[in-house]
Amino acid sequence: MVHFHLCPNDASLYVYTFSDAEDWFCECPPLYTGRLCQFNACERNPCGHGATCIPKSPLEAVCLCPYGRQGLLCDEPINITRARFSGSDEFGYTSFVAYSSIPSLSFFYEFKLKFTLADNSSSVKDNLMLFAGHKGQGDDGDDFLVLGLRNGRVVHRFNLGSGVAVIFSDRLNQQTSIHTVTFGRSKRTGWLKVDGQRNRTGSSPGPLIGLNVFNQLFVGGYNEYTPELLPLGSRFRNGFQGCIFDVQFRTRRDRKFQVLGQPAGHPAFGRSVGQCGVTPCVHVHCRNGGKCVDSGSSVYCQCPFGWKGALCSETVSVCDVEHSPPPLCAHGSTCIPLPKGYTCQCPLGTAGLYCEKAVTISDPFFSGNQSSWMSFPPMSIRHRTVLQLQFQPLSPDGILVYTAQHLSARSGDFLCLSLTSGFVQLRYNLGDGPHILQSVERVDLGSRTWHTVKAGRVGHQGFLSLDSKETREDVTRGMTTLDVATDIFIGGVSTLSFVSTEATEMEPVGFTGGLRELILNGEEFELTETGAISGANVGDWDGTACGYKVCKNGGQCRSTGGDSFMCVCPPSWTGSVCNQSVSCLNPVCKQGSLCSPSGVTSYRCICPLGWGGRYCDSEIATDTLKFVGSSFVKYQDPRYNTRNFKYTQVSFSFKTNSNNSLVMWMGKAEHEDDDYLAVGLENGHLKIAVNLGERLSLPITLRNVTLCCDTWHNVSISLNSTIIQVVVDNKRVLQDLDPFERYVALNYGGQLYFGGFEVFRNVSIVTSGLFSKGFEGNLRNVFLFKDTKPLQFLRNSEGFDVYEGNE
Repeated sequence: MVHFHLCPNDASLYVYTFSDAEDWFCECPPLYTGRLCQFNACERNPCGHGATCIPKSPLEAVCLCPYGRQGLLCDEPINITRARFSGSDEFGYTSFVAYSSIPSLSFFYEFKLKFTLADNSSSVKDNLMLFAGHKGQGDDGDDFLVLGLRNGRVVHRFNLGSGVAVIFSDRLNQQTSIHTVTFGRSKRTGWLKVDGQRNRTGSSPGPLIGLNVFNQLFVGGYNEYTPELLPLGSRFRNGFQGCIFDVQFRTRRDRKFQVLGQPAGHPAFGRSVGQCGVTPCVHVHCRNGGKCVDSGSSVYCQCPFGWKGALCSETVSVCDVEHSPPPLCAHGSTCIPLPKGYTCQCPLGTAGLYCEKAVTISDPFFSGNQSSWMSFPPMSIRHRTVLQLQFQPLSPDGILVYTAQHLSARSGDFLCLSLTSGFVQLRYNLGDGPHILQSVERVDLGSRTWHTVKAGRVGHQGFLSLDSKETREDVTRGMTTLDVATDIFIGGVSTLSFVSTEATEMEPVGFTGGLRELILNGEEFELTETGAISGANVGDWDGTACGYKVCKNGGQCRSTGGDSFMCVCPPSWTGSVCNQSVSCLNPVCKQGSLCSPSGVTSYRCICPLGWGGRYCDSEIATDTLKFVGSSFVKYQDPRYNTRNFKYTQVSFSFKTNSNNSLVMWMGKAEHEDDDYLAVGLENGHLKIAVNLGERLSLPITLRNVTLCCDTWHNVSISLNSTIIQVVVDNKRVLQDLDPFERYVALNYGGQLYFGGFEVFRNVSIVTSGLFSKGFEGNLRNVFLFKDTKPLQFLRNSEGFDVYEGNE
């Protein structure tokens, strides 16, 4: 048992009982949180009015103020007539103002503005002034317009999708206090005029003349944390340092200039923007030699050695290495100072007063009062998110699963599965507002029951079931992709104040109870101290080495004390964890084949490609291949580097024994956003799916041709940029997949799959539900591009469970 100084900071201690188990919690005063009421930095976000809370140290925070606010806690209003920007602060954030999008910038735009520069050399080196563009994908083809400063010159850049146009001014005259800029573009031609300099012009490369920009217009900086998220060609290292004002625009040459914003002059949002000529440091008096740092409207004290706190009025704490004696928390743990002493927050796999004891986790136990959590690496869940987990709760509220675009209160896209007053809630935001689903019934906190939840979304459509009672969302349209980048958090989040304000109904808290299964898009997570990449204060559910999935194939786990256990296996399985088939203990399968049990004492050999027979000891021909639903061939194209990805051709002949199956997948099939050309059957009709990027086109199903009856059919597919032509038994279909030609090349990685995927890879999961099972039938005469000879499978392929089709 771990002993702490209970409930410091004038908190109240409460004890409660669940049958024969006793527990306790501290009711914390304002500005304190955590099981011991020990957190008082960003854990409860002292910043007001929607400010961004940045931990300056484990217990100190800096508030980055939203537009219209200033001060240490952003609690003071400020009237801004001339916006002052501070560039990038020491935490990596820029000050900026964002205005609502201007939808008619496509063929013509012209802007006028004035600016003054901060009195330092870095203000004209590499600074962003104005930007509008796509959500940062970092691709060459991302449309944007940008104005900035680089090496003492003003630069205007734009990209219409076929390359970047760049227009530079002459060097700025440092004697000029207020600079004026006029810049614009008409179709491919852009211009830039600065102060009294001559007008400069430039043209965009390529044939495109329209600018596809529908996002907000940013002035002074950008809301993302890193400039790498901006499109290539538009990146500046820092935000603007100085004042920008009198910004006007027009979208036709015969129109008058108008002020940005809706209503005019009112931005949508912003961060760390002050009033020109005014510094909030006038009202902040740092003590003990501290220096006031002015970051637009945001302000904080930079303390000298030995001092800390908002005004540098506090000495270093018992957790600082300078303290004597130094804290005894074990390496990797986190020291949390208390009014009398300190406590240690333990990383995964440790416990004890100083986190000095090792803990083995078979089924994790989380405590919301101790701010428990585990995390796993990000996964590709952009188009489809399917969760399944089992949990036993001891508290009616708490986060079960959370992932987001950013770990901050302004999280962007997110997905959260949580308990709220005993109900299971699924909340997610794809960029067009939160979707909320709630279970029909509450969980039972007193019965010690393991509950099963299946939840997620396919596109914009969400679903949720608790113990087989299902709830579905009635949504017919909306954004369809979930763009997340954080770790996948289980049982809680490392910093609860960074959970999106829309992700939970009430203030976010950690889960209290046990978890024993978590499957995401068919991939099962290893809920142990070695399976997770990080975590804190997580224990084991029952304190034994026996977990839900320790013994495989229905084996029963029995604890033998300490970290030891034994598995009692069913008759057909053996081994320490029941993972060895009795039938396959001494197989005679040849040529690297796989042994598959077919009974308690019998087995069959799954042969590699090119081999057959009962024991895979006979060579077979591969000019015609027979697939049986569990078969696959993976072909590596040896001529991949010479192929024209904008013009793809593939043809083959097949006959089928099934109405629904995957015949061919041309692509790497590693991540859900990989390019692919897929061919299969749906209800006896040919189905073709193509992804050249962003999954912009829907699958094509040829419903006028029925393919059945064990008859040979000939298929030929040509993909010319976005134009696809399909010929089936001399019947032809022609379709444009994307008239806007946003993506035009099939980057298939030189890989093709026939019949299915590797053993133990589920067809439905790999194809995100496009196809449900592997091919059953025969395949021959496969031709790629303009090759004159069919594929030679034995030379460049691997596969299993494929038979000779001439039998």
